[in-house]
Amino acid sequence: MKIFLVRMMHIVNISADKMKWNPYEHESYLGGKEMKKLLLLLFVFCLFIPLSPKAKMELKTRSDVFSFLKDAFHAQVALSEKGRSMAEIKKIVDPYFSDEYQKVFEKENIVKVKGKYITYGSDFARYYIPFYKFSDKTRVVFKKNKIYVFEYFPESKAGPVGYKSHYEGILLEYKSGNWKVSKYLFDKIPSNIIRESIH
Repeated sequence: MKIFLVRMMHIVNISADKMKWNPYEHESYLGGKEMKKLLLLLFVFCLFIPLSPKAKMELKTRSDVFSFLKDAFHAQVALSEKGRSMAEIKKIVDPYFSDEYQKVFEKENIVKVKGKYITYGSDFARYYIPFYKFSDKTRVVFKKNKIYVFEYFPESKAGPVGYKSHYEGILLEYKSGNWKVSKYLFDKIPSNIIRESIH
């Protein structure tokens, strides 16, 4: 960042001695021309600051991916708190899910009640982020502009609804400068991805 500022100072030709300010004299040594250049510098600098911390989120590690998916799951769960307009719902889920994923999630889970929209989640609701342990059991495979996340769930006969052993996976894709959950893979994880996750 310091290097960037120095380069920008050279671009606008602001020398260090003209940027001094004496707090006791309450007046700046910057002239009108230099002040305009300083304002230009600040404007250009602000262009490099992202408007939203999630807008440019980089998913480079397992920890990054887990944090993103936890936030995505919390966004889905929040939809059951109260009735909202569809515009409000989209604002909540859009940072995490692609438009295509939002459509299938909406079709499966969102219901209209008294003019508002809400979800009634359950342990087996479709298209929610799976109940991953977010541990070494959760496999993450990074590919170009894609991240596969999946976990093996052993057979369970506990509870009202049991299930056979299976994988549950989701796919994140990098499009238009953002990572988003794009597909629920269920147990259809590509075999080469499963093999790669073991090594």
